[in-house]
Amino acid sequence: MHTLPLSFALLTYTGYWRPVNLTSIKYWAYTIYSVAMNFLLHSFTFCGLVDCFISEDLKTFIEKFSLFLSVLGVSCKVTNLAVRRQEIINLTDMLLDDICVPRNAHELNIQQRFDRNAKIITICCEILNESAAFCLIAQFQHFVNTRTLPLYDWVPYDISSTTIFWATLLHQTIIIMICANTSVAHETLISGFMIQICAQLDILCHRARILPDLLQEARKCSITKEDFKMRERQLIREIVHHHRYVYRFAERINAVFTLMIFVQFTISSTVLCLCIYQMLTTNLLSVEFAYSSSYLGSMLIQIYLYCWFGNEVTLKSTEIGNAVYEMDWPMLPVDLMKTLLIIITQSVKPIKITSGYIITLSNESFMKVNGMISIMIHLAILKIFLIRGADYQFVMYGVEQCDKREGTIKFLQLLLRFLYKLSYQDYNREYRLLCQDYNRIMNNEILLIINSYKYI
Repeated sequence: MHTLPLSFALLTYTGYWRPVNLTSIKYWAYTIYSVAMNFLLHSFTFCGLVDCFISEDLKTFIEKFSLFLSVLGVSCKVTNLAVRRQEIINLTDMLLDDICVPRNAHELNIQQRFDRNAKIITICCEILNESAAFCLIAQFQHFVNTRTLPLYDWVPYDISSTTIFWATLLHQTIIIMICANTSVAHETLISGFMIQICAQLDILCHRARILPDLLQEARKCSITKEDFKMRERQLIREIVHHHRYVYRFAERINAVFTLMIFVQFTISSTVLCLCIYQMLTTNLLSVEFAYSSSYLGSMLIQIYLYCWFGNEVTLKSTEIGNAVYEMDWPMLPVDLMKTLLIIITQSVKPIKITSGYIITLSNESFMKVNGMISIMIHLAILKIFLIRGADYQFVMYGVEQCDKREGTIKFLQLLLRFLYKLSYQDYNREYRLLCQDYNRIMNNEILLIINSYKYI
């Protein structure tokens, strides 16, 4: 693909994006490869779902459920890519329109700068996700010696045979790497399209600033007054058309990816809470802690990419009015000023990329997640005090087994309350309410501890 080549290349190698122009033999060969990769992924997702429900304790359930959510998210992304394939191709073709193509060295530098940023972000995210995957499969020798699997223990067949066990172990190892690459490709694809919006807005601002100079050149090149008027109308028509074209491009991106952004936002927020809980109950020097840390970083980066570039798109779209105002507009005709005034008025309503038309992607949304996570850390620390009658034990390196049904329900209720609070736009009010809930819980826990130990 001519746009975001690295992201599309990762999707192609993993079997989830068929190149556009393939010959007959290559087309069918890639189709077979794609069907096989989809079968491996979705069968792996099904095994993870079953394995979560047969977990024997809360700690095991949390570990497997967090992994299942990530794999489920990858399955949803792959399905969305297949369903929206033609719309995504149309998005890339929109950037080939004459109005979007750079026309001089300065515009070419702008486009290359944003393309380079998209490439660097893809490489960095790939390194981070592969690090998390490597930490997960680093215990390969341990899996072989104990005849256990890296992720899910349940499979719909007997793995007592050495051949079948090795085939299953290889299957899960491959799927881990595939999920890591697919996740990177999808996240950088969405953020990459946001980067392209920013590039087009920068090019539009540049063209708006140099409009008086272009009009001066048009005046010199015009033979008659009618010829100059025609050139003048053409220049202002291109500015207005480019402005509306970028807004339409952003609307289509939002329509294609808003549901998947919402799914990823929800999954990442939930997995963040689960990762924090795992890190608090894992040995600091263990491989599990390293995996949870890198996994936590991957989830944070996914949310951060969406929020940061969504915020950049909003800010860039408001700069168009400033660019028009900064030009030497007093020398322009009155009718031209009226047209530019429409652009300034339109820029007052900036472009907003949303998550399921509920959460606006911005730095404020990311800080909202961080604020909620800090509360979750304190709540998770409180959960380390396991209650068994009047007996309390502080567990630092492992969570003792507790009643699966009761523990699971309580933990899921906590996550649902977190996601419910997250969906509110009035962040300050909800944050204060959640802090009050936390303080009340802490006070109750302290009173219970004091009452349980007579010598305190």
